[in-house]
Amino acid sequence: MKKTEVVKLLVVINAAFPNMQVTEAMVDLWHELLGDIDFNLAKAAVKKILLESPYPPTIADIRKQAAEIIMPKENKIDAAEAWGEVERAIRLYGSYMEEEAISSMSPAVARVVKYIGWREICLSEEPGVVRGQFLKMYQQLQERERKEALLPPDLKNEIQQISIKALESGTNIKHLKILEGGGK
Repeated sequence: MKKTEVVKLLVVINAAFPNMQVTEAMVDLWHELLGDIDFNLAKAAVKKILLESPYPPTIADIRKQAAEIIMPKENKIDAAEAWGEVERAIRLYGSYMEEEAISSMSPAVARVVKYIGWREICLSEEPGVVRGQFLKMYQQLQERERKEALLPPDLKNEIQQISIKALESGTNIKHLKILEGGGK
């Protein structure tokens, strides 16, 4: 999205919230953090937010809504529906047709199944425990992927570069906690 399009987006928001003051610094920040999103997608996200919320949309709101709009249908299933895919695959393919079973699942479900192990799921003597583990892992994976999808590509690269430099220089979380006075 171009800077001029960011201004157009802010004009739409300002029409709904006339007390909102738009500054050059605001336009610059919004452009930096929303510039990777297509203008029409951002505009649709803003309109959807305006219909759902009594508050002006934030950058985070717009990114979340845009990600939700373009998210493939197979990634929109909840944990219970995901477990339903696993149960269906167990009935259809059993423990010996792992490749076919996994290929019948949506990508996120297949990833969690691989983490746990297809045979372990099929042959477990405590299906309730495996179901609970699957549901928790699936929810965690979905949350991590949603957060990752919200980051602009430039920020992802910046974070990755900082992480690489920290590893190369020997800085890690433990060192940071010591610097903050929070641990040994």
